[in-house]
Amino acid sequence: MIHRLRTPWRRRPAVAGALLALAALAPMAAPDAADAAGWTRLPSYQTWTALTALARGQGVSTDGTYYYFSGTNSLDKVTISGLNDVKTTFGAIPAALAATYGSNHIGDNDSYGGYVVAPIEDGSNYQHPLLALFNASDLSYTGRYVQLPLNLMPGGVPWVAVDAAAGLVYTAPWNQDAASGSDHLVAYSLHDLLTLPAGAALPVVRTVKLSQPLSRIQGAKMWRGQLWASADLSGNKSVWTVDPATGATAWQFAQDVQPNDEVEGLVALDQGAGGGQLHILNVGSGWKSIFLYFQHYAGS
Repeated sequence: MIHRLRTPWRRRPAVAGALLALAALAPMAAPDAADAAGWTRLPSYQTWTALTALARGQGVSTDGTYYYFSGTNSLDKVTISGLNDVKTTFGAIPAALAATYGSNHIGDNDSYGGYVVAPIEDGSNYQHPLLALFNASDLSYTGRYVQLPLNLMPGGVPWVAVDAAAGLVYTAPWNQDAASGSDHLVAYSLHDLLTLPAGAALPVVRTVKLSQPLSRIQGAKMWRGQLWASADLSGNKSVWTVDPATGATAWQFAQDVQPNDEVEGLVALDQGAGGGQLHILNVGSGWKSIFLYFQHYAGS
């Protein structure tokens, strides 16, 4: 099984502080705007490095007022207006989960009902996929988590998506192929997630076979009745939609990134033509690998 490098900073040699400081001041050339399938990458975007990049490098969700970013072992609450930090928590993975399961990685989170739902895994063993609940108010751990079925979630749990309208929560395997039967979406009850006691197994409501395998999804969110997914495929760093009822997948557009960049989580938030509707994180490649980008795409 091929495992992803979901945390570039963790698996690369440490960068000297002086280099970080210098790079933070270096001018960055903006990539050319993308225009595919009715989607355009907006010219304005954010670039972060050092601790800010670490705190936000895996995923992002929103409640309409705040963004909730997740890093490998961090959560960061930021205002949508002005992108001002409200609360940053490093070492967000609860010590009890790290000790019991070897938990060491947070993926692309989602937020709902005053909670941040964090997918947590134990890379590189990937034997204990978990979902943990944090209070959105101050990012404190609620003490509650659930275990996901390992047979349906081999390779960890890189993202979670809440479907409030359907009362469901979705995950999907990292590596997918039809031969192994791993080409599916897994649906759970949102009510169960919010009410089961700590450590309970989260029952599966159903699995939905995808019309084609879609590996290396780094993040996904529900929007307009579809699951919008950021896929880190070699030569095809792109956004797809998945119909959670039928499993039909559809390519939407190529992300405007360099070929070796690592695309991460995404969030849907309609901010009009000037602010875009899809907002996606990606980590640079080469000497730009110390940078985290937050790009904004406007669709028709």
